[in-house]
Amino acid sequence: MNNAELIRKAGPLDGVRALVFDLDGTLVDSAIGISASLSSAFKAAGREMPLGDLAKVVGPPINVIALRLEPSLTPDEVTVIEKEYRAEYDANGWRSTTAFAGVVEGLMRLRRTGLRLFVVTNKPRIPTQKMLEHLGIRVAFEAVLTRDTRIPKYANKTEMLAELMRNYGLEAEITAMVGDTSEDQEAARDNGVRFVHVTYGYGCVLETDLQVKQFQALEDMLSRGNKEQ
Repeated sequence: MNNAELIRKAGPLDGVRALVFDLDGTLVDSAIGISASLSSAFKAAGREMPLGDLAKVVGPPINVIALRLEPSLTPDEVTVIEKEYRAEYDANGWRSTTAFAGVVEGLMRLRRTGLRLFVVTNKPRIPTQKMLEHLGIRVAFEAVLTRDTRIPKYANKTEMLAELMRNYGLEAEITAMVGDTSEDQEAARDNGVRFVHVTYGYGCVLETDLQVKQFQALEDMLSRGNKEQ
């Protein structure tokens, strides 16, 4: 059953008992730290980072972001940028991250209602854990999956979400993916779960049935669905 069929059958978020969140652009605003660390990494490779709206490309792994910003990069330059970025971001860049409005309090309220909460992110494990602990929201999540949670690394979020659902016994009918990018949307579609697009995030998605302009709206949507059951 695909996303649209689930919505028609059950209503927007009726019966949802598990939420799987993307991180960057969904729960946290990390663009400032990413930009500073990436600029430093470009300089280490003998390049200047092109000017532009970095928020539009945040989400994929850093090697993908670098090539989207500057398609002329050589494989060796990408390797240098990825290595230097990781060292700088893991040490300092992550500290500039802030939670979007309503996220910290909202997650705690959702947790208290008995919802099972998870994170699936392309961000590596070390800065992800530091960030979640620093913001005080790690406790809200039953599990956090990053690209490097396992070796070999996950290929994409579709694979990560599938394994999360399998390992934690999450049926598609009771699960929703919340994110801001087309990759989040594809992961939800490929795994047959509902998708909620947060329009305040970085990315863009194909047309979707469920959208929220602020985190509080997600809580309201869930509240309405539960009351109608």
